[in-house]
Amino acid sequence: MPGSLVVVNPFASRVRDRQVRVVLMTQIHAALTARDGVEPRIVETAAAEDTRPLVEAALAEGVTAVVGVGGDGTMRDIAAVLADTNVPLGVIPGGTGNQVAAVLGVPLKPEAAIAALAGARIRTIDLGEVRVSPADGPATTSVFIIGCGAGLDARLMATTPGELKRRIGKSAYAVQAARMAPDIKAVPCRIEVDGEVIETETSIVLVGNMGQLMPGVIDLRLPIDPADGLFDMIAVGARGPVQGIVGLADQLLRTKLGGGSGATSIRRRGRVISITPEQPEPLQVDGDYVGEGSLSARILPGALRVLVPDTSADTPRP
Repeated sequence: MPGSLVVVNPFASRVRDRQVRVVLMTQIHAALTARDGVEPRIVETAAAEDTRPLVEAALAEGVTAVVGVGGDGTMRDIAAVLADTNVPLGVIPGGTGNQVAAVLGVPLKPEAAIAALAGARIRTIDLGEVRVSPADGPATTSVFIIGCGAGLDARLMATTPGELKRRIGKSAYAVQAARMAPDIKAVPCRIEVDGEVIETETSIVLVGNMGQLMPGVIDLRLPIDPADGLFDMIAVGARGPVQGIVGLADQLLRTKLGGGSGATSIRRRGRVISITPEQPEPLQVDGDYVGEGSLSARILPGALRVLVPDTSADTPRP
């Protein structure tokens, strides 16, 4: 009987060093062999087009779980194949942001996350499906775990230097955000939430399935629930850093949904959400820049099973 498949992204920031990977793979091999009673298959790949056939083949063979070692992009690539199957995703955080691990309560240190696999239990969460319509090419459809959006966050993802991320980790985004702050602007945008149209000026619009302001450190007072069958839409309009700080503070501290057309800070929930800026804006999906244009997302309720530490479980281990 097949055991678990382990998919390792060797270019993820925290496992880029080969010696580090060798040590972690030895630990993962031991943990999953003890858990499953059979040795796992461990493969390295950084390309989404290679990940899909690997996971599809493992599913056909009857694999018991697929464990990703890498950043949030690696988890998304695996989740896209595992959607609506009974095979769970295990998360070993090896990237820069590691939002998926933080939200699910998986330890952010890879060694601790590996140790947690032995007693891991299954939780069911939602996924999102997004159709991205770039200004300069054909529309594409993909699955996401964390969220998608338009504006400042996508521009931040697109412009933060890779070398800076490798050198100082997630702090690189804060450094780049400070550089961009004087040039914050708001643009006219049409947002539709379950058929309700909201027209306002935005600097950033997010469609969230899960996420924290600072993974493992600061969360929103009105948290985003990854298992409620709804997206959380967050929109902030700001002209300059002062208005940006005010909008950020409002979103961080608010405890209720609210805001409509013309508002500078909006928090709503819905199953289908579209974002159409008056002019093409930078777009991101799970933190990856995907061009400029518009997008539309729909929720996939309960589409993914994930392995979490037993203190956060909602169902027993099979």
